[in-house]
Amino acid sequence: MMTHTSTIDPSTAAFLSFLIPGWGQMRRGKVLVGVIWMFVVLVGYFLMIVPGLILHLINMLDAYWRE
Repeated sequence: MMTHTSTIDPSTAAFLSFLIPGWGQMRRGKVLVGVIWMFVVLVGYFLMIVPGLILHLINMLDAYWRE
């Protein structure tokens, strides 16, 4: 089995998640986590702007720190 090692910089992953929630996690090899973040942030925006913004910020931090 081949392991996928991400060569993407954490700050780039955070920026990608800023553009599209979950994209940074997906680019770092965590596709399922990225899809979950995308769904959660979109639901947060659908419910109200503030929860969406908070979830979006948490998503960006997760993309930065996830290994």
